[in-house]
Amino acid sequence: MDKQRPAMKLVGEDGNIFAILGRASRLLRENGQQEQAKEMTNRVFKSSDYYSALTIISEYVETELSEKTPTIPKKRSDTER
Repeated sequence: MDKQRPAMKLVGEDGNIFAILGRASRLLRENGQQEQAKEMTNRVFKSSDYYSALTIISEYVETELSEKTPTIPKKRSDTER
């Protein structure tokens, strides 16, 4: 995805997948990402289970389940060894 994912908290919120999808969709639309909101909603409705749906949502909005970009370990110089 080209645009930055807006952040949304899952922990401590309503665990109903439709409530989560609604919040995520609204957040995307508020951030000018109407097409992503529509695509995400379509994919979630086609998903096979709750956890698949959460994973799909976490691809579009930053949640606790979103994949974090791994940090590349800094190489130590000879003087640091």
